[in-house]
Parts: sequence; structure tokens; C-alpha cells
Amino acid sequence: MGFPSPASDYVEQRISLDRRIITKPAATYFMKAGATHYREGILNGALLVVDASLNPCDGSILVCRLGSEMRIKKYRKFPTPHLEDLETGRKEAIPKSEEEGINEAIFGVITYIINDARSGEFDDSPVM
Repeated sequence: MGFPSPASDYVEQRISLDRRIITKPAATYFMKAGATHYREGILNGALLVVDASLNPCDGSILVCRLGSEMRIKKYRKFPTPHLEDLETGRKEAIPKSEEEGINEAIFGVITYIINDARSGEFDDSPVM
């Protein structure tokens, strides 16, 4: 029998991305970006972490269900709540749902964007 190690008080847990980026597992989805949106830091093929339980705030980047497609839009509150197209900057009305208070067009809020850094897209002097 001996004395416990003095370093045992300083043992750190392993890094867990699940604990770091997923707050509500039942409402979290992983999606792959199908287009590049430089201003938002989204590259084609980026892994998007989407939380369907969050309410968007002004400037949130959303995944929206428009018809049969999923699209990335920006949410704006002023002067009235609307969506903003990331490519053109054009204002778009939020599609109304049949049930009061439930908007099925907004699928979820993008909380994290994970890009592959090996592509070299983000360098010192990007050309846009």
C-alpha cells in the first residue's frame, strides 16, 4: 500500500465533441452543406450542426424547408421577421404554416460549421 499520486487531482477528461457542440441530442442533426457561402464561413461539403429546438434570433443562420428542398437562409427580425437569401441578399417572406404558432418552414438553427481545413479555401488573400 502506498500514498496516492499528487497528480491524481489534475487528471483532465478527454475532449468530447459530443459534450461540446450538442446540447440537446434528440433535436440535433448533422447535415452536409451543398454550396459555399463565404461570408458565413460555409464551404461546400462542410458539416453543419443544426439544433431544431432553438428559436432563431436576429442574424441566425437557418436550415429551412422550402418545398422539397433544404436551404440555408439568414433570419432577420427588423423591420419585420423575414429570411434573407445568402447569395443575393434579397428579403424573402417566411412561409406561413397552417397551424398557428408553428412554422414548419424553419427546420433548425445552425449552431456550428465544421469545414475541412485541408482544402486551403481560407488563406491570407482569398479571391471572391
